[in-house]
Amino acid sequence: MSRTIAIIPCTNQKSTIPGSAREVWQGSHFQLTLYHAEHWYDEVLVMSYKYGLIDPDFIIEPYDINIQYASAPEKLEWWWALKDQIKEISGDPPDLIAVYTGNYDRQRFVREFIRNGFRNIIIPWENARIGERMQLVYDNTPPFDVEKIGTDEYTLPEDYGAPKKRGRPKKVEPEELEAEWVDD
Repeated sequence: MSRTIAIIPCTNQKSTIPGSAREVWQGSHFQLTLYHAEHWYDEVLVMSYKYGLIDPDFIIEPYDINIQYASAPEKLEWWWALKDQIKEISGDPPDLIAVYTGNYDRQRFVREFIRNGFRNIIIPWENARIGERMQLVYDNTPPFDVEKIGTDEYTLPEDYGAPKKRGRPKKVEPEELEAEWVDD
């Protein structure tokens, strides 16, 4: 039997009273994504900027945090806590992880799973606009093929999402150029 996990984003549309994450986060996109993920995956974790990766039934207080606008120390503390959770998940790895988060978080998530030796990751809504994502939900489109779990079909390359090398090109000395053009 395979074990699958979906990581979905939270929403900024929240109730004003504490409750389970599924009750506090009220946005329709969140609710549809949650229902879709719970239908297709064995476990769902919600990425919260305050609580980290949590079960949808975890009791939370409403909050208003957008990590993109947080201070550098707040961003790092949040990310370091998530890294610990990713390491914990990778220690007892599922057969497949689906990352539904937006571009801001996705690359870091995926790279961290790869650094921890886990590469069976799918990104079901990569490059899909919100309307396309909702159509996949309403059509009940399977995000993965159960038969392909455990094969290399869903294994990302080790360099997936690695930062691009930057900097100036290497200076080439004129002698090196001449050496390339010498006919034998």
